Amino acid sequence: MKDRFVLNGYAYDTKAEWEEAKKEEESIRYIRAKTDLNNPETILKVYTGLVEKRTLITPVGTEFLKELRGDIVRSGKLSEDEVPGIPVTLPRKKGRRAEAFAAESESKNKVLADYYCGKLRNLRIITAVLVLVIAAMFAITVFLPNSPLHSAEQQLQDKYADWEQQLTRRESEIRQREQELGITYTSE
Repeated sequence: MKDRFVLNGYAYDTKAEWEEAKKEEESIRYIRAKTDLNNPETILKVYTGLVEKRTLITPVGTEFLKELRGDIVRSGKLSEDEVPGIPVTLPRKKGRRAEAFAAESESKNKVLADYYCGKLRNLRIITAVLVLVIAAMFAITVFLPNSPLHSAEQQLQDKYADWEQQLTRRESEIRQREQELGITYTSE
């Protein structure tokens, strides 16, 4: 069997893991090029920063951290016990029960996702229909001649027409009385 994803003697199961290791290898090259790794103070700062941030997690990165840790101890700056340990991320193997549970959970999740996708589709359809009904009701209310807006306008016009008729009638009555009384007005 030929390993597809190998880097520095380590075989990776997936391309994503291999790419992560490749990125870490490039980071290590950058650190080596830009950092004075002969100075124990600098080595300690770099090592501590990388460990605290858990920047290097692949075997390639762990190997580099191990090298830096050894340099710190050899320099006498700190003892073996004083240097922070290298964080290790172990792959977790699933047992048969865990795999069965994961498969069952995944199938249940798929069924639920399908169910709720159908519900969501139905909800969108109902919402669209209701929006159309509301828009139609609004259009009917505004644009039909027997709508409340139209009848209110008509009532207002009728009211003003009645006032105008009343004023015209009163004016004619007043002019008749003036003529009976002999009052005449001259416009100047």
